Amino acid sequence: MDIYSLVMYGLAILVGSFLLSYLFSIASRRFAIKINAVDVPRVARKIHKQPIPLLGGLGIGLAILIGCFILAFNGWIILPKLTEYQIIGFAIGIIILNIGGLLDDKYDLKPWKSIWFPVAAALIVIVTGTTIEHITSPGTLSAFYLNWATWKLGAVTISFPADLLTFVWLMVAMYATKITDGLDGLVAGITVIGAAMVGALSAMPTFYQPSSALLAATVAGSYLGFLPKNFHPAKQFLGEGGSTMAGFCLGFLAIVSSAKVAIALVVLGIPIADVFFVALRRILQHKSPFSGDKSHLHFRLLDAGLPHSRTVLLLWLVSAVAGTAALFLQTRGKIFLILLLAILTLLVSWFADKRIRERNNQNAK
Repeated sequence: MDIYSLVMYGLAILVGSFLLSYLFSIASRRFAIKINAVDVPRVARKIHKQPIPLLGGLGIGLAILIGCFILAFNGWIILPKLTEYQIIGFAIGIIILNIGGLLDDKYDLKPWKSIWFPVAAALIVIVTGTTIEHITSPGTLSAFYLNWATWKLGAVTISFPADLLTFVWLMVAMYATKITDGLDGLVAGITVIGAAMVGALSAMPTFYQPSSALLAATVAGSYLGFLPKNFHPAKQFLGEGGSTMAGFCLGFLAIVSSAKVAIALVVLGIPIADVFFVALRRILQHKSPFSGDKSHLHFRLLDAGLPHSRTVLLLWLVSAVAGTAALFLQTRGKIFLILLLAILTLLVSWFADKRIRERNNQNAK
């Protein structure tokens, strides 16, 4: 498949996934209302005023699964870099996350119960052959392989520390998007941007991996199709399944494509940095790092006076600019960019806190 054909197929898959996801979002919204899987604003950190249907991930997940089936059936996705077992693992992971999401959205599971579904999704991806085999040394730009020790458990091969690093990466990606899902359209848009970056890099002649590019187009189109229902003011939320599946998809794409983890880390740079800094702040204040509040960056920007839609667009813009820059950077440049995003997160958080204090003082007068 030449680059022109890849671009045409990719656009067709993007549009097809968009249409499927949009239609499925109508059905999933009705289903959510029917079973009363709605987000009722009972706690202070909720910013919407009326109950909003959940289960947005169901329609997105179904669109991705159909896309995977079509790609595999046509033989476009079974290439040396991406095997049928990896696609099966990816599909099962999506199903697991949406089952967990359905239960959580309906019954509001405790965190210790809901975590088992992301754990199972990550493990199934690993045992079906997807792993971070090596990392690139920033000093020498040479590959540093991570299969220090391997064990055969029947048909499954376990590698250490490669599989452990893969598990941690997928869990970090899933929980970064889960926790960031606090504003209408934020996570869905970031997922579209991240998948588009992976697809663009996979289509470049230097890396050229058609399978990854087409799978990325499927993910991007599926989340893009949900955005009309999710952008402010949202008519439906992603829910647990949709928010964790976003990080799962980006994490998986980053591993199986030439993008590796660095591109996804850049796109998710601010959400991951924000989660880390908020958890650190809570620990220093002798609070649980898992406690829910409005201390995350997107909430603080709202409290500082930035309108809802502009806050989302700003965070989208940063992700898009950083992701685009990462496409043209080597390993050292990407590491520098990730550090820059972490510093930017701190600076914006400081500015938002300063603005919040000024507004509170003005209101007190």
